[in-house]
Amino acid sequence: MFIRNIKITKDYFSLVKFKNKYLITFIIVDLINVLISLLVPVFASLIVEKLTSKLYSMSLFLVIMLGLTYLINKLGSYCTNWCYANFFKETYVDVHNTLVNSIYNYDEEYFKKISTGKIINSSNTDIINIAEIPSFIIDLSVEFISILVIYFVFAKQSILVALYVIIINIIYYNFAQKCNNKNTHYLKKQIHYADKITGMLQQILIGLKDIKSFGIGYKLNNKLDGYRKKWQKSYFLKRKSYFTRKTILNLIIDFGKIFLYIVLIFFLIKNKLQISIFLLLISYFDRARESINNIMDYDVSIREESVSLYRIKEIINYENKTLKFDGPVNNDDINGLVEFKNVSFKYNGIPTLNNISFVAKPNQITTIVGQTGAGKTTIFNLLLRLYKVDKGKILIDKLNIYEYSKNVYFSNISIVNQKTFIFDISIRANLSLVDSNRKRQINACKRVGIHDFIMSLPKGYNTILKKDAYNISGGQKQLLSLARALLTTSEIILLDEVTSSLDPNTTNKIINLLDDLKVDHTLIVITHNKELMKIADNLVVLKNGKIDCIGKHKDLIKNSDTYKELIFK
Repeated sequence: MFIRNIKITKDYFSLVKFKNKYLITFIIVDLINVLISLLVPVFASLIVEKLTSKLYSMSLFLVIMLGLTYLINKLGSYCTNWCYANFFKETYVDVHNTLVNSIYNYDEEYFKKISTGKIINSSNTDIINIAEIPSFIIDLSVEFISILVIYFVFAKQSILVALYVIIINIIYYNFAQKCNNKNTHYLKKQIHYADKITGMLQQILIGLKDIKSFGIGYKLNNKLDGYRKKWQKSYFLKRKSYFTRKTILNLIIDFGKIFLYIVLIFFLIKNKLQISIFLLLISYFDRARESINNIMDYDVSIREESVSLYRIKEIINYENKTLKFDGPVNNDDINGLVEFKNVSFKYNGIPTLNNISFVAKPNQITTIVGQTGAGKTTIFNLLLRLYKVDKGKILIDKLNIYEYSKNVYFSNISIVNQKTFIFDISIRANLSLVDSNRKRQINACKRVGIHDFIMSLPKGYNTILKKDAYNISGGQKQLLSLARALLTTSEIILLDEVTSSLDPNTTNKIINLLDDLKVDHTLIVITHNKELMKIADNLVVLKNGKIDCIGKHKDLIKNSDTYKELIFK
């Protein structure tokens, strides 16, 4: 138990700062407070002794001392609670901040290892759950010290009685440990199924329209029922191990106390023991019982909270491939010339790009087209440094993209996705996440053609966008996303199916906008839109991970069968 708890302590303080004035004060006061509480049985037994000897003034003095002991003990308890509350309010913010910052750096692979339900539960429940780990560890240590003091008191009176009490406690401890092991085992299962339930609920909320239209709610509920039943079973078995320890196993100590009564009464009859010592030993046996129970309670609590601790650490310590790509070059003077030179890449051992080479020049629209699975998205993922190429090079301004520092690289390349995400805050606040300068925000919105629409809203730029901007159209949402991309001051803008699912009028607006944006950007576009293909300065046609042909629309429509299939299908 102690080796395991030492490891948990080290792992906890690798996440949380130990040098905290509130925590240090808590440790000192808590230790003093527990030792003071051991004086209570001493005063109680001495009061009885003085009363039986008719020393009433001394008895009254001891009663006053007992009252002062209670007062100091309670004030000490208040102080420890106050200190610990201050310690954890700071810890919660620090751990939550660390966890969220780690999420910002996740790569495309993290869903394979860490579920959304786990991340959501960890960011709330798990951080709160680890609140008491230092408190429990310190209290467990203090209880261990107090129980050693109690054993010493027993040994002073009788070595045999002390050995008896120790043996009773060891027997109880061993059986209790088995219950605690089961408790932790089933708790992990319980949390696992809670993650499954949370993750599925999130998916239900995202896909609610489709669920209603297809009438598949009852099937999803059946799947949820499976998780709920497994959660029920795990919860019950966890609780069973807890109440078994609290009830059945406590009989070991209960009957141990009965036998101790018999032994001590025998000593009284033989005049080998004073009544005050009798009362002191019985009180200390109860205190030892309380301490060993507390040790078991703290142990199981530490185990339970350590489950949450290691869930948090798993998220924070997730091995992110992207983090490795932070080169030494901090030159921010980038023109935006993009070159793929003989690039090959395998995803999970399956080839997705095979020896591809092309150039995307500044002030041009380079469009990447091809059937589904041709490798278009892989090109964007490589440009975003989500993965590293297996062979070949990707260059920006003749320099390998992995040579650029993270800050420089991502300040010069941005992406607008087909399904862009807008936060549930005002239009201005969404734009301010990128650039808080209001003049630049307005200029960006005017350039993409959404300023007039925003100003027509009752609250203008202060309009709150609700539930991923459901209160504006898909086209307006896409234009707002383009304005946000312009505010990044990126030289290179990647656009992934930005005209997909938009009405013809909005699509034409975006096509005209892209023709304008190329004046001061390198635009690389993935699209199936035929009109966008026609205005592209350069078309890169992919087929099965290879480049089939490169050129302009007017040339490819004559010479490429693959391109003709895309245009005329």
